[in-house]
Amino acid sequence: MAIDETKMDHIESTAMNMLLAGDHLTLANLHHQLRAATVSAREYTGVGFFTKFSVPEGIPRLEGVKRLVIGDVYADMEDMAYGVGFLLFVKDGALNMLECFCNGDQYPEHPVLTRIYYMGPKSTVGSLTTLKEVVTRDLDFAFGKDRPRPAGH
Repeated sequence: MAIDETKMDHIESTAMNMLLAGDHLTLANLHHQLRAATVSAREYTGVGFFTKFSVPEGIPRLEGVKRLVIGDVYADMEDMAYGVGFLLFVKDGALNMLECFCNGDQYPEHPVLTRIYYMGPKSTVGSLTTLKEVVTRDLDFAFGKDRPRPAGH
């Protein structure tokens, strides 16, 4: 059976469900976009991947949102010491791209997701923030509000 390249694979859909989970109007609107979206391109980089989305014109966009990055979802993968992180890019109010990046490993040829979870700030020194796994999602951190670029966990 051929794989439909316009559909998300298991890792992409699991990450997107985590990234868009929560009681927030922005997340609800993006989840609505995701139901109508297709995968327009996919690129494997050796240390992760980029999945580009195409959202049909008739689907409402987030008003007044030029750029948004949601980035608090991480996962463990089979045969990877440090796992991966995910970033969801929103451009001009619409889903644009999902990025998966490795934390010190090569991305496996046949990845197997073993666990997925949220990260939040542990401590900040200067412009560097260290991360820790959190039970309760911090949406301000997830949306990147007043947050320096993460330094790792």
